[in-house]
Amino acid sequence: MVISSCGRGLADAGHASKLATDEKHRLYATALAASDSPLDTETFRLACQKIGIFDQDGQPNDNYLAFVTEHFEWGTSEQSEEFRRQINTKEKAKAYEPARRFIMQTPQALSP
Repeated sequence: MVISSCGRGLADAGHASKLATDEKHRLYATALAASDSPLDTETFRLACQKIGIFDQDGQPNDNYLAFVTEHFEWGTSEQSEEFRRQINTKEKAKAYEPARRFIMQTPQALSP
């Protein structure tokens, strides 16, 4: 299943290798934008595990630093500009349906 937003969506995949690079960055950006303290949230931990940068214990793994560096570059690119506008508040990020469904596969995952 693919859920689209502005022509691009998040593939329904259970493993990081099945996610496109852009999808991984959208999940990460959404998880960061959904809270004032995103690093402490279950949503952030689950998103990081889904994209393969946290281990099973919820700790950063060997892929984390490289991904964050790449995410900074992605976040400053034109391709991410429209997406950033879609999630430019906590409320919009929490309501971003593709991430909501993908991260937890339940509507309560990103609830306020």
